Amino acid sequence: MPANAKKLRASQNPYVLMPILLLMWGSLAAVSKLLLREIDSYHVLFYMYGFAVIAFALILLVKRRTVTAYVWTSRTAALLLACGLFSFLYDFFYMQSLARIPAVEASMLNYLFPIFIVVFAIPLHKEKLNRYKLLSIAMGFLGTVLLMTKGDLSSLAFTNPAGDALAILAAVSWGLFTNLAKKNKQDMLLGTFFITVIAFLLSACSLIAFSSPSVPGPSALGGVLWLSMSNVVIGFFLYFQALRYSPASLIASFTFVTPFVTLALIVLLLGEKLTTVDYAAALLILAGVPVQQIGSAIAARRKQQLIS
Repeated sequence: MPANAKKLRASQNPYVLMPILLLMWGSLAAVSKLLLREIDSYHVLFYMYGFAVIAFALILLVKRRTVTAYVWTSRTAALLLACGLFSFLYDFFYMQSLARIPAVEASMLNYLFPIFIVVFAIPLHKEKLNRYKLLSIAMGFLGTVLLMTKGDLSSLAFTNPAGDALAILAAVSWGLFTNLAKKNKQDMLLGTFFITVIAFLLSACSLIAFSSPSVPGPSALGGVLWLSMSNVVIGFFLYFQALRYSPASLIASFTFVTPFVTLALIVLLLGEKLTTVDYAAALLILAGVPVQQIGSAIAARRKQQLIS
């Protein structure tokens, strides 16, 4: 077999897809925080998913001849419903946390999601738990406690328990969504469209239940359109494409890049300052992913030595 036969095309290669995606994702916290100064989180979600549904519908019309028909079973329907639910819950919890706590704090707690991807991959994809993964979980937990208490570990005085809990719930939701989405073997574009429709319907219900529907101004609509294209339409395509051709743990490792982009944009666009505790907590949370990758590399090397 030729040496390049096993190489993935650029449209399938996670080393091409994930850096682009993570750079786009890096804008989520700063842009969302700016939007929340003009409209509430329920309107952000409603219009973000609404624009995405329209975009996916147009794409489906253009590519209808190449889209593979869905094989509907109760399992398929349940999987799509679960993916749509956790996709919505991720954005719902994250937006709620951004409305309550500083963007730096919310984004760093949200970046626990690589750990939850690995945790849920153990029962859902039968991936093995080793000491390096346990170490990364412990580091993430300690970083979370530092952020939530602002370093006041002796009194455990949480500065905003509700906001912190919402950010963590967002991370849990994305960990579940990632592992469930990886189980979807049907047409990627059609599956993404159905998931987005489900999330849109849930966002419409939340808007009606908790807010008063209205049309935002041009600047707010522009910001929501950016979030929709970068984090849903293009974002979903790149994320699902990478998941289809790569292990969940590899995809999790790429998320190590995003927080630095996120923090840079938060500082530049929002003017928020990072404290020493923030730096220490971020280091603990973000270092968890490379710790896992180092452990995997060591295990693979030992296995190769045993074989040889």
